[in-house]
Formats: sequence, C-alpha cells, structure tokens
Amino acid sequence: MYNYFILIGRVAREVEIRTTSDGRRVLNLTVACQRPFKNPNGEYDTDFFNITLWESMAEIAAENFKKGSTIGIKGRLSQKKLTLENGVSVNTSELVGERIVFFSNANSDTEVEG
Repeated sequence: MYNYFILIGRVAREVEIRTTSDGRRVLNLTVACQRPFKNPNGEYDTDFFNITLWESMAEIAAENFKKGSTIGIKGRLSQKKLTLENGVSVNTSELVGERIVFFSNANSDTEVEG
C-alpha cells in the first residue's frame, strides 16, 4: 500500500527550526503550490500546504530554505488524534517530509533524503 505525497512549490514564509520538549528538532514549513489552470476569473489559484520536517531534515531545510525558494518535497501523511479544550477528540492529517530537493537553478539541484 502507498502513503506518500510529492509537492513542488515555493517556500511561503521564513523558516525557523525549534526544539521540542523532548529534545527533537522540528521545522514547520509552508509550501505554496500554484494550480496549473485558471479559475473562472482568469487567475491562477495557489494552495498552501503545511509540512513538518524532523531532525536532520529540519536542520538542512533551516540552513538552505528561505522565503521564495523553489523546492520539491516527498513525504507521507500521518494521522493524529487531538483532544480540544472542550474535550472533543478530532482526527487530523499531517504532511511529514522525508525527502527534499532544492531547485537553485537548472544546473545545480541538490537532493537530500532523511
């Protein structure tokens, strides 16, 4: 069975690595992906995806990504169960990046796998 996604887009905001309470490094990244077709108004819509990178992947991204960078990410969907303040439980999905590609120019792309 398959559980993966592939996105190519631009980093939508500046990235910042942080450390969790148990000492793990994590980076939450927003990637903007423009749709390949125009909407009824003749404009291209953009989708924004939040992606989580862990440990060495987070460090590499923090060192190399900046707002506007074109990147490719391959990863998996992760299911989480959250309990809200009112006690209601909800299921959410998280995009976890496992492989990243930096598109710096046509002659020198860099690929990193975590």
